[in-house]
Amino acid sequence: MSTDDYFASVAESYDRLQPIVAGPWYEAGLAMVRDMVPHEPKEAFSFVELGCGTAVLTKMLLDHFPLARGRAVDGEPAMLEIARKKLAAYGDRAAVEQADILLYRPPECDAVVSSFVFHHLPPEKLPETYRRISDALRPGGCFILLDQMTVGRAWNKRVGQQGWRLVWRHTAEAIAGGLATQDEVDARFALKRKMKEEGKDIEYRHSAEQVMEGMQAAAFDEVGLVWRTFASTILVAFVRGGRGD
Repeated sequence: MSTDDYFASVAESYDRLQPIVAGPWYEAGLAMVRDMVPHEPKEAFSFVELGCGTAVLTKMLLDHFPLARGRAVDGEPAMLEIARKKLAAYGDRAAVEQADILLYRPPECDAVVSSFVFHHLPPEKLPETYRRISDALRPGGCFILLDQMTVGRAWNKRVGQQGWRLVWRHTAEAIAGGLATQDEVDARFALKRKMKEEGKDIEYRHSAEQVMEGMQAAAFDEVGLVWRTFASTILVAFVRGGRGD
């Protein structure tokens, strides 16, 4: 089974509803990924976004780094149709590619970024995925991963429930502010539950410790947890050859 059916179903409303239903840390996490890219705004560099969806993060990076070039990669055609329209204004600075990120070999680049995708990937597939990313990075390049992860042995259901409490508060405030309707929010959560029950929206409970160990085993020279709010976690991994080596 794959998550394609779920993401195809939500593509049209994704950009408007995702910042609401994903919680208050969704946009904050994306902004932190942008800020963690180890380049100044006027520097020229290239990056790849894996699992780009509608290219929210790619667009954010292209806007912030006017000399950068980005490649947005995803496996869902409905999402990529929106991404292509969104990135058309950037001309040859932006490319969109359809590919299965479990098989994809990124082109040579300075940075690889990904947000809220890797928890859909089975654990046994991650080591080779990390290896392909590290192989693609130029000396000193980095992989910035924003995803849902647990941390430490004591993480349990009650900790997660505290996060959901804030999600519900966040959605209620958005509804009160006219950004969405209760019916839209209820329908999105109902669709996600249905897709999970049918095995079409599969998620794995990766821990930050396991992910960092996997990155180090895949030839990343230095790996660190640099940001988190509840399960939303950012890891940064560098390959050798950077300015600080």
